[in-house]
Amino acid sequence: MTGERSGEQGARLTTERAEEVVDRLGQRAGQIGAEVGQHLLRLAARAREEAEDIWAEAQSIRRRE
Repeated sequence: MTGERSGEQGARLTTERAEEVVDRLGQRAGQIGAEVGQHLLRLAARAREEAEDIWAEAQSIRRRE
């Protein structure tokens, strides 16, 4: 019986460790996803500003002609 209990306990500990690893990986994946999202938002904002500048310059040139 002692061998069975020790085996069960070892299996439980292994499962708990595996769950902790999976939880940490999930948290890290969430952090990375948030960072990527922030970078994409900044990139989109810069692209929008550039497009607005190009449009304004085009309008300015058009008015002069």
